[in-house]
Amino acid sequence: MPDPLKQSLSATQTPALFGVSPYLTRWMLLRHFIHGDPIDSPAHNRMDWGLKMQPLLLAQAAEDLHLEVKPDEQYVRRGLLGCTRDAIVICPDRGPGALEFKCCFDYGTWMRDWGGGDSPPRHNEIQLQQQMLVGDGTASYQWGVLGVWVGGDIHYFERKPIEKLWAEIESEAAKFFADVAAKAEGEPFGEPVEMPLIAELYAPTPGVTVDLTTRDDARDLVSTAQLCRYHATERSMHEKEEKKYKGRLKAVMGDAEKGVLPEGVMIFAKQVNRAGYTVKPSKYTTIDVLLPDNMPAPAPAASEKQPDNILARPADPHRGAVGRAVAEAAGVRPPEPVQRRHVGRGARSRGRRRDRPSLPDPVQGQGPARRRLQGLQHNRRALRHHD
Repeated sequence: MPDPLKQSLSATQTPALFGVSPYLTRWMLLRHFIHGDPIDSPAHNRMDWGLKMQPLLLAQAAEDLHLEVKPDEQYVRRGLLGCTRDAIVICPDRGPGALEFKCCFDYGTWMRDWGGGDSPPRHNEIQLQQQMLVGDGTASYQWGVLGVWVGGDIHYFERKPIEKLWAEIESEAAKFFADVAAKAEGEPFGEPVEMPLIAELYAPTPGVTVDLTTRDDARDLVSTAQLCRYHATERSMHEKEEKKYKGRLKAVMGDAEKGVLPEGVMIFAKQVNRAGYTVKPSKYTTIDVLLPDNMPAPAPAASEKQPDNILARPADPHRGAVGRAVAEAAGVRPPEPVQRRHVGRGARSRGRRRDRPSLPDPVQGQGPARRRLQGLQHNRRALRHHD
């Protein structure tokens, strides 16, 4: 729960300052504090189930940890930071600590975001660290536990204070409220999570044209437009081909529910009855890209070293530092850089490996975006020639 008085940053909001929140960005947060723009995610079934399961999970935590667990739903403020914890866990030796629970409803998320139990998501780590930092509003807690329910099992991650991260959180909070006082909201980052708010704020005005040719990242934007057009075209082509092949399979199956093909291939048909519904009024913005015919791929721009720098996104010096600090506290060793190798057919049969051959001269020195676009264009030309 955020601060109703907007005098502090809650533990769920602070990860946005480090660019690791999946729910909002720093720009969205500034808009919320300066202009009052809503940033709460709409309620959904998984959130409702998480709230219903919370009392059961806290009771189970008390039994598993053999400690006293007190639900804590009040917002606690300490300086520019605040939090609402799920519970306070009391240890005779270490005193009170923060307890935060999460529910993971599918194993895909568990493996992708939680590393199968090896490392919790960074925004959850920052959330727990801020809950420990805020403490009771006067003194910080010296330990905390992050619990997660997944597939009927509960996993616990005990954490100690990360002093460097605490200092970064307080520093970034001070910078954030300085920007709020100056009403310096900046520009959106262009992240997908920002799109609903961008569509609401920047509705296209008929007859208005903006000249983007003078921007420092104009060449990068050209590359972005080309990739946008390519993926939109490929999506339409794939959907069309998918419908064609499904139609052929359905035609040969007739009214059968299951079709059997050689080599163990099977086809299943299922009828879906969809109830009618009324779509609620909504407003959104569509983006279409028009490119000249046979347009060559753009030359790499200076900002290509940071491909996500599309809308003048400021450099984020804290993301790497936060990741390292959290990994050190969790006892996770960062992976070593992987050296890409190429295995030739002959080398594979002899059990030996050889280096990947260098790129042809025409592609050397043109940057990853250009090489990627050229590869995509080559594949499309090959497919058209094959047809």
